[in-house]
This record gives sequence, structure tokens and C-alpha cells, in this order.
Amino acid sequence: MKLTSQLGLFLALALMITGCGSQSESSKQQEGNLPEQVVVQLPEQEQPEKEAEQKDQEQQQAEDTKPNEQAGAAAGNNTPPAKSDKPDASKGSNASKPANGGSTAPQQPSPGKKQPAGNLQMLVTHNFGAVSEFNRSVSYYGGESVMDVMRQHLEIETAYGGSFVNSINGVKSGYTDKSIFTRKKRDWFYYVNGVVSSVGADAYAAKNSASVWWDYHDWSGSGSNTPAVVASYPHPFTSGYEGARPGTVIYYSDGHADDADRLASALRGQGAQGVSTASYRNQTLIENTTNVILLGLWSELEDHSSVQDVMSSPTRTGIYAKVKDGAVQMLDYTGDESGKAGQAMVVATGTGNGDTTPTWLLIGVNDAALDEAVNTMTSGGSKLRGKVGIVLSGSTAVGIPVAP
Repeated sequence: MKLTSQLGLFLALALMITGCGSQSESSKQQEGNLPEQVVVQLPEQEQPEKEAEQKDQEQQQAEDTKPNEQAGAAAGNNTPPAKSDKPDASKGSNASKPANGGSTAPQQPSPGKKQPAGNLQMLVTHNFGAVSEFNRSVSYYGGESVMDVMRQHLEIETAYGGSFVNSINGVKSGYTDKSIFTRKKRDWFYYVNGVVSSVGADAYAAKNSASVWWDYHDWSGSGSNTPAVVASYPHPFTSGYEGARPGTVIYYSDGHADDADRLASALRGQGAQGVSTASYRNQTLIENTTNVILLGLWSELEDHSSVQDVMSSPTRTGIYAKVKDGAVQMLDYTGDESGKAGQAMVVATGTGNGDTTPTWLLIGVNDAALDEAVNTMTSGGSKLRGKVGIVLSGSTAVGIPVAP
């Protein structure tokens, strides 16, 4: 009996020790699994933060790639949708506007930006430069587009999803969003360094000393085709479209080598590089590898086929003048005679949007008139500022095409 009791006690103690050992092993196993559970759970705990971070990155990327809402107008500013019957022009620009358009008040650069990267000249006019709206040298920061600069100084309204400048400072397109009974072909056009841009103002990077001209005018018929303008002199000879510096050849008719040399010297003095002169022998006036200037008397140039070609169609070339009855007749934007005349012209043409080698013509009906045309450029070119082209009557310059 005593042996049985001792045996029972021994078994009870053994069972208690076994139970404790099992419990200890179970606890160790749980502790050994804890890091694995933490590893599994950590991503779940961090997920909201990671998702938020990812959303912030995606939003920032969308802002960086979002087109600036901007625009312009046919043949010198915007590119309307393909269904529009507007003549082709530089693609519209952008700004940070709603897709349905709307206006943006002038905005100042954010305070965190560094020093300006440079300055450009911004000119805004109406009716082929007849009325000035804005004319200032403005600063820009690295990475900014022409439209970014505009938004800091002008009120902009866009259309076509932000790709078309519909309004500047309250002056709106007469065509966009109008019925066929009320629409009028009046829009904003823009030029950079004397050439119609091939891209929208949101895609054209601001460059130091660039000259940007926006003009609001009628483009009825095909009269808005102005591939190059004299508005930004001494551009494109000092620096052309996208900063091009291809050099310049000045062709002269017989007896006017001195005028060519005088002009060449003035261009070099203003910073133009690679300027040369040559006698004109019906060389091609367009699609050249350099800028071209042709100067001379009409009587010495009119029989050359290349001259006849560029003077034959004002609504194609943008030269809104012709010589008739011993005078330079001024044309309106449809290519019709305006009834006004002068004795010399300073005009420009090109092959199309973004032309890096445009052509200028200085033509007079007599020696005195030609000298005056050359003087407009050698004296600084203030008479050319903000003009498609000019016709001179003595020392008086009249912008062409003649404004309605």
C-alpha cells in the first residue's frame, strides 16, 4: 500500500513536469514566430503611409507633365483643333487653367525660387501693332516657358482644353465658342524673334534677350499668313528662332554695295555674327542656310524671278506691299490695296512656322527712299518695333498690312 502511494505521487510529479515543459516549448514557439508575424504585419501598418506617398508622387508627376494652358491664334499664335478652318499656326500654349478655359490673373513667381535666369521682351498689341497693350522687359526663371512668363504679367483665358489662348487681358477670340452667325475671324497670334512659332507658348522655353510679340488681329480669308515679321529687330540676325545663329548674307543690286556694307556694319555692331555681302544675281531668296537680306531699287530687281516669286502673293508670303505706278502700294490683310502708298518698304517672309533663316527685303523706288530704308535699320530699328512690315514715306513709317 505504501509502495502504491509512492508510485502514484511519482507519476503525478512526472505529469506536472511534462506539462510545464510542454507549456514552455509552446511559449518558445510563439516567441519564435513573433518576428515573422511582425514582418507580415508591418507592411499592413505602413500601407496607408506608402499609399499616401505614392499618391503625392503621382500627383506631382501629373503637375509636372500637365500642359500649361496657353494659346494664341492661327498663323502666329495658336493651333486650333483640326476641325477648325483656321490657318495653321504655332501650337497653343498652356497655363494652369481648367480644361474648359477660364481666366488667370497675373501671378507672381513663387517665393522659393532662385535668382532670375534672364530677361525677355514681351510685347502685346492689337491690329497688327496699331495699339499697344503691354510692352516690357520681364524676367524669367530657369525651366519656365513663354506662357509661364505671360501668366505672371497678363490675364490669360484658354480654350480647347488649355491649348489655345482665347483671351489676353479681356480681349477674347471672335471665333472660338461662337455660333456660325456671330463668329468673326479675330484671334491672338504670336511670334518669337521675328518668326511665327512652330509650338505653343507653353512649349517654347524662355530664353535670355528673346523678343516675344502677341498681336490680336483679323485673319479673314487667308490674310493672316505672316511667317516672318520685322517686329523684333535686330532679331533674327543677332539671334533667331530657338536661338539660331546661322549668319546673314546681304544681297545688293548694282550700285548699292555701299548700302550693303553700311547695313552689315550696323548688324555686327548689334551683335550679329557671320554677316557678309554679295551682288545679287537672282539667287534664291527662301530656303537658304543663312538669313537673307535683299536691298536695292525696284527697277533693278523687278525682272528677277526670285523677286517676282516672293512679291507675287502677299497672303502667302506675308509681304503686304507691292510696287505699282512708281510707288509702294500698301495692302490690307486680305491683300487688297488700301489706297495708301510710300516710296520704300522693309518687309520679311519665310518658309513657315519656326523658320530659322527668314528673308528680309529693303526695296525703294529711288535712291533716297532706299537710303531711308537702310537708315531704319542702321539707326536702331525703333520704327520696326511691333510691325509685320513697314512702308516709308520720307522718314515716316506706316505699318503694314494696313489695319482695318
